[in-house]
Amino acid sequence: MYSIRIRLRAKKDIQNVYDYIEYKLFNPTAAKNFLEGMYAKINRLRYNAGIFAKSTYKDVLKYDAAARHITYKGFAIIYSIHGDLVVVHRVIHGSLIKG
Repeated sequence: MYSIRIRLRAKKDIQNVYDYIEYKLFNPTAAKNFLEGMYAKINRLRYNAGIFAKSTYKDVLKYDAAARHITYKGFAIIYSIHGDLVVVHRVIHGSLIKG
């Protein structure tokens, strides 16, 4: 089992999406559901982070040479594994990931 560390930048990324949904789209229920779902997806990495392949995308690898990513509702959760620690670097819209 892995421990999870979410970098401040990734926390801000998640908060920005939450704020957009709640305050720009005026949908606090959807914002709350997004937040809960995102953190649940990240927490599942405790058990399965190693099963996902290292990324080949330069937009992911710029965060760590061995970075990986999974998706949640169109957003990429970019993380790397260091021993028994999973570090979540960023949460960005999937459309921002290119070759």
